[in-house]
Amino acid sequence: MPGRRRRVTLVVATWIAAGIVAGCGSPSPSQPPAASSPTVVPTAAPGETAEPTLLLLATVDDVPALALVRSSVGSTALPLPDPSTMAVTALGDGSLVALLADGRAFLAAHGPAGLLAGGGWRAIDLHWSGALPDGAIIFAATASPDGTRLAAIARPPFAESPSALVVVEPAAGRAEAVELPNESLGASPAWLDRDQVAIVQRGHDARTLIAVVDLATEGVIDRIPFRALALGTSGDGQTVIVLGDESRLLVGPTTDMLERRRAPDDGPDLAR
Repeated sequence: MPGRRRRVTLVVATWIAAGIVAGCGSPSPSQPPAASSPTVVPTAAPGETAEPTLLLLATVDDVPALALVRSSVGSTALPLPDPSTMAVTALGDGSLVALLADGRAFLAAHGPAGLLAGGGWRAIDLHWSGALPDGAIIFAATASPDGTRLAAIARPPFAESPSALVVVEPAAGRAEAVELPNESLGASPAWLDRDQVAIVQRGHDARTLIAVVDLATEGVIDRIPFRALALGTSGDGQTVIVLGDESRLLVGPTTDMLERRRAPDDGPDLAR
């Protein structure tokens, strides 16, 4: 390694009101993120109060590392199924799914606690519909509001097109690649509801837009033109967070964004 310089890349979470996490954006031209967006992990039984807990996937010298971050004890290292892991996401039942760059998937059925106890990862036998774009890798995954599916972006490592939306249903062993028009940035997909996902893209005029993909029809049903580096939604999809220009987080109801066709009006200034 030239110069023996140790490189460390992290993704930082920002908490908003009711535990909403905003994803991390990439500058133009975007490159694939070095780590997936932080994932909120359920750690308490029903009726108990849970401490803030995140899964953080980072790269150290180009090697991925997974950590469980808790406010009371700090960071605890967790094993990964493979060095090519690009995303780790928690499902609604507390299990974890890891997606590899080539589309393979692994399950940790008992979540972080199981990994800490030595439970390890189990390969998921996925049956694919559709094909990944040539030279594409999978990255940037988020869980659906019901916690049963994952949405991820697939594109070449250093180009924004060709790209596809990948939807994985681990329990059913299904995975689907939906071809996308335009160029896709390195931002996580955002679930708007059970059947619609929003993606930050770049149009032919090089300006960013929000593409709304309907999973039932497997097509883009709307394109909302506004400047954004990344887009995220709350767990139920009802609140949207936009990482806009000049490090501003814009927060508002998802329905307002879709009906008004513009980003939310207000939010904290991260540069302060």
